[in-house]
Amino acid sequence: MRSWATEVTSVVLSTGPAGRPPDLVVGGTGTGDTASALAYFGATLTLPGIAGIILSIGMSVDANVLIFERIKEERGLGKTIPNSIAQGFSRAFTAIFDSNLTTIISAIFLFQFGTGPIKGYAVTLIIGLVSNVFTAVFVSRLIFDVTVRKTAKSLSI
Repeated sequence: MRSWATEVTSVVLSTGPAGRPPDLVVGGTGTGDTASALAYFGATLTLPGIAGIILSIGMSVDANVLIFERIKEERGLGKTIPNSIAQGFSRAFTAIFDSNLTTIISAIFLFQFGTGPIKGYAVTLIIGLVSNVFTAVFVSRLIFDVTVRKTAKSLSI
């Protein structure tokens, strides 16, 4: 099994045209975290569990799109790259947290009142969403802070 660090975040640096800084693509899903948590608890992965993981991946993509769009909006207002990144993450956090929290609340009700397969779906969904919030908000921000220079002139998102 791959470590959670390799599965949680993927960073791809590609060189741009002459004189332009490298492009940065940051994305991540919590599938490694979900698989690790299921292994820790000794749970088996069933078809409803796979459906929960797929929904978690979709919500992770949504979180990254929200962050990148907010960063683009801030850049459009003429802010510096580090300031755009900081404001983009802070403006996207409420939307990301709200959507994941409401889904987690729904999954808790599914777990409480559902039967076996529905409980498996709820468990994988909750684990996936918690790891996705961590990945989207904290790990992606850390990668941006480490890889984007404070003096960068352009950012390709």
